[in-house]
Amino acid sequence: MARLSIAGRRILADVPSRIAVLAGVGWMVCYALLTMLSADNPSRAMFVGDVLYLLPITAGAVASAVAARRLTGRHRALWRLLAIAYGAQLAGELVYTGYDYLTPSGPPDPSFADVCYLTASVVTVVAILVGFGGAGRLRHLRGLLDTLLLIVSAGAMGWQILIRPQLSEGMALSNVFTVAYPLLDIVLICCLGIVGIGGHRQLPLSVRLVGYAGGLNAISDMLYTYQLVFSNYASGSWVDVAFEASATCSFVAAVVAIRFREPVAQRRTFDRGFTVLPVLTATLASFTLVIVERVTTGTTSVLTLVIAGVLCLAMLTRQYLFAADRASLAGELRQAVREQQRLAVTDGLTGLHNRRFLTERMAAEGGSGPDDHRVSLLVIDLDHFKTVNDTYGHPVGDVVLRESAARIAAACRANDVVARYGGEEFVVFCPDADESEARALAERIRESITRTPIVSGGTRILVSASIGVATGPAGAVESLMSAADQALYQAKTAGRDRVAVALAG
Repeated sequence: MARLSIAGRRILADVPSRIAVLAGVGWMVCYALLTMLSADNPSRAMFVGDVLYLLPITAGAVASAVAARRLTGRHRALWRLLAIAYGAQLAGELVYTGYDYLTPSGPPDPSFADVCYLTASVVTVVAILVGFGGAGRLRHLRGLLDTLLLIVSAGAMGWQILIRPQLSEGMALSNVFTVAYPLLDIVLICCLGIVGIGGHRQLPLSVRLVGYAGGLNAISDMLYTYQLVFSNYASGSWVDVAFEASATCSFVAAVVAIRFREPVAQRRTFDRGFTVLPVLTATLASFTLVIVERVTTGTTSVLTLVIAGVLCLAMLTRQYLFAADRASLAGELRQAVREQQRLAVTDGLTGLHNRRFLTERMAAEGGSGPDDHRVSLLVIDLDHFKTVNDTYGHPVGDVVLRESAARIAAACRANDVVARYGGEEFVVFCPDADESEARALAERIRESITRTPIVSGGTRILVSASIGVATGPAGAVESLMSAADQALYQAKTAGRDRVAVALAG
């Protein structure tokens, strides 16, 4: 409710959006009144249902075309497809209106208008899939398979129980179109629920409005199909009011999309799609088909067995995709945990290990190594680094730190632990180096830092380093830091840019 109220306040605060909403509400009230007043006047009802009916559909098609031109990224792809869908819907309505006014018997069954309507439904489904493209491939596949389960289940049960008994003379082309409308409506609702709303969070307001419009249109289509099958549909009926509500919602959605540059829909970590409904529906459909046919005919046809087998196979595939989606998510979570663990022991500026990692590694070495095993520690301090920051600024100082860290790491051996200890101070822990090896390593590091100036933004900066070295038994590793610090102090007092070795302990 809080999000809806925030969205409502945003619309009311924006003048064009507020005008669009008020115009839409006003039009719906007027259209409902005109429908009621035209109930006993066929010519007036046809004018309301054929001509006035076109106004919000036309407005939605135009507004969606404008949104497709102005938006970018996934929103542009979404509104381009919606512009095609709404354009096809408008074309179908114009054809239908032409037949109503120009022919005495009205449009044939089926007509070109039906082709336009079905095109609009199919493109709207594609638009929903594109608009919610961030759900991931596995989740999209499972969403489509869930949709297939629901469609086949509902279609098979509807065919067996409702439609087949009425088609004793065969299946005409008009019946194909009649059946296609509710099936495509089920596809749309499933895509909205499984791939769209169920798989995402923080949906943009315009996309939510598109979803509401699609849901209203699907319900209206089902009512329209019911009237076609079981009664007589005529323009200007109350079903048209529901279609008008869908078209008005589409128009407002396009205006909101134009006025507010919203972020794309964000994927849920765990989707909230209809996780159980498709499986339950498919299972119920399989049993219902077999039982109804056995009761009515006394046998089970090959077609029924094939449909039940397809449903079972689809359920197994769907469960595999569900498990694969969860496995993929688990892999992403493991990778995220590893990345967090890496960041916890990594210096963010230089990419070296941080002080925490160094301390833990030294403690582990000290607790596991024999007393006669020699380890060494190098403490490296960049000379006059404060002058670099004061002269060139901290961004240049960061460049100097990163480049110095890279040169230190390149000079060290594979099993040496290189860490940034703090500020411009670095520490190298050598778990298997005696004093002579540690001194040689320190000289290599010093020379690698001093040999070549560091370049930043065309400025050449001469950098040098003072290094203190301490070597001792593994069991006394904790005392090496103090000894190396004292050696570093000696190197600095002796003139900097040199290596000093602590007395053997």
